[in-house]
Amino acid sequence: MSAFPNENQQGEKLMMNTTRYFTKLLLVWLFIGIILSISKVYANNCVNCHKDPIFRTHNHKLYTYYQDWLTSPHQTAGLTCDQCHSGDPAAETVDAAHKGVHSTSDPRSTIFFKNLAETCGKCHEQVSGQFTKSKHYKSLMVYDNAPNCSTCHRAMNRKPYYHDIVDTTCRSCHNQQMLQSHAELAEEILRRLNITKGYLGWASLYYSSKDWPGTSKQEIQQINTEYHEILAKGHAFDLIDSDRTSAELLSKLRLIFEDAWKTCHTNKECEGIFK
Repeated sequence: MSAFPNENQQGEKLMMNTTRYFTKLLLVWLFIGIILSISKVYANNCVNCHKDPIFRTHNHKLYTYYQDWLTSPHQTAGLTCDQCHSGDPAAETVDAAHKGVHSTSDPRSTIFFKNLAETCGKCHEQVSGQFTKSKHYKSLMVYDNAPNCSTCHRAMNRKPYYHDIVDTTCRSCHNQQMLQSHAELAEEILRRLNITKGYLGWASLYYSSKDWPGTSKQEIQQINTEYHEILAKGHAFDLIDSDRTSAELLSKLRLIFEDAWKTCHTNKECEGIFK
């Protein structure tokens, strides 16, 4: 018999409450972030120019990039075109605004495919530091068809769904002709981390509803730190290490879930959450 009786039914309300709680919290922070960044964004002439609907027909690729940026984490964080592409967002003329901006095929460009790790690393230091240790990065410095940051994350999609990463990127190289098992292991690791994220959200909500008994807060904080370290270290593409650490972390969280489930049902403490 499962350690979690009627898990889907009894946990339904919990998951709904979890979703509502974090959705409200997210909306509040998004609103604050938008208010704080709005003056910066709309004082930026790069944005003011490239939002012109004329680009829909005159330069559809650029128009699409702008639309992607509007709904991206970069826009939410207040990051604008110049911080990745260079240029002068305060300039009044096109030539002055594009000073220092080079074609993406130009090795001088900040977004030239070999330069992306350095450009992205200005903000994503930990992840970029891990990526530069990888065989992918070493291949990138030698060959023209090796993966870089945008291979998985595209220009704006910071957290793509793991199935999309494996199907559209990993398997394009790691197929029946070359190390297919690498793609399969990568998918399993990403699947584990996806489940871990769900358990972590549940545990945080459950223990916070109980005013963090004992050392639960420290334990959950430590697990959260480990989770993000595994995500960052995963960019070194050491699949053996990621396989081990992701499995260990998921096992640890499952034990916490099982203990919490048994405790709350034995002591009838969780009626307000699960019913």
